[in-house]
Amino acid sequence: MFRDIDMLADRARKFYADPNPAASIQIRGISELSPETMPPLNSFSFPADMEKYLELRAKNLEKYWERRAKLDDDIFPSIGPWYGIAEHTSFLGGEVDYTPDTSYNHTICPEWDDVAKLKLDPENPRLKMVTDGIKYYRENWGDKFVPKLRGADGPSDIINIVRGNEMFYDVYDEPEKIKALVDFSADAARFYLEAQKAAAGKVAGGYVTGFDIWLDGDSIGQVSEDASCMMSPDIFEELFLDGLKKTCAGFDAVMIHVHSLGKVMLPLFVTVPQIKVIEISNDPNADRCFDVWRQYEKTLADKVVIMTPTAEELRANADIIKRNKCLIWYYAKTLAEAEDAVKFIRGL
Repeated sequence: MFRDIDMLADRARKFYADPNPAASIQIRGISELSPETMPPLNSFSFPADMEKYLELRAKNLEKYWERRAKLDDDIFPSIGPWYGIAEHTSFLGGEVDYTPDTSYNHTICPEWDDVAKLKLDPENPRLKMVTDGIKYYRENWGDKFVPKLRGADGPSDIINIVRGNEMFYDVYDEPEKIKALVDFSADAARFYLEAQKAAAGKVAGGYVTGFDIWLDGDSIGQVSEDASCMMSPDIFEELFLDGLKKTCAGFDAVMIHVHSLGKVMLPLFVTVPQIKVIEISNDPNADRCFDVWRQYEKTLADKVVIMTPTAEELRANADIIKRNKCLIWYYAKTLAEAEDAVKFIRGL
């Protein structure tokens, strides 16, 4: 194993439990140590080439970790399957297109009559690509990496694929049908995540989420809420918030992924008690994540907030980092820059 997993878990527990402001840092990438470019995703034939693809990814990641293993940040050496974004919904059906660097799930139910055909099938081949991929890594690469979850879409994102962009008309034309589909989509998200958890097993008493965040106990992540940024808070609260609450219900902790463009949803997201960690991504032509955090600092006061700054932003925002609970995601050009960022956070 490239890192001491128990040490990292103990460090994370102390970070989460500390009632005082605290900062943690994960070096998410180092350009000069980057692994070799993978063959295009659409050059593989799935599911037949699944193990071939997984093995190439693991060997690539192994080379990267061999070069950065001594870096004392807070990231776990974890690995999980990744076939693009389609797997978050393709276990419900629909065609999948692979591109060189991701995948897309076609609209599953262009007609409302098709919704009744949706089912949660544990033998669905797209689902098994994810769960069997997690098992493959756990069984074949467990001496180097801990297994991580793939994560899931929240109900609004699932419905955006089930119904396509008709969803944004449905919220006005068919609100009762949307409510029923939200309820099903929450069940679908939980079904998908529970299947992943069963495949991965616990790591040091918790789970490593799809975005490499370790959470203690019976916890999940990431849950993505991307489509929410394209609707009003009133619509989300009326039709989708209960589904998000149902998705998260009963878990010890949940990590959620949101976009800076959808910052107006943050006051609603924080009402879900299980959501302990919120990642606010940077979007083009929108406020930077730190700008959003400053606008909503009081709203997010009892959450762990994930920020992805540049080198300049990291230092320019030391004040807000020092007075809150923050996890920094940092992308460095060189190992020396990564070490300097870790040193900076440790010194706050």
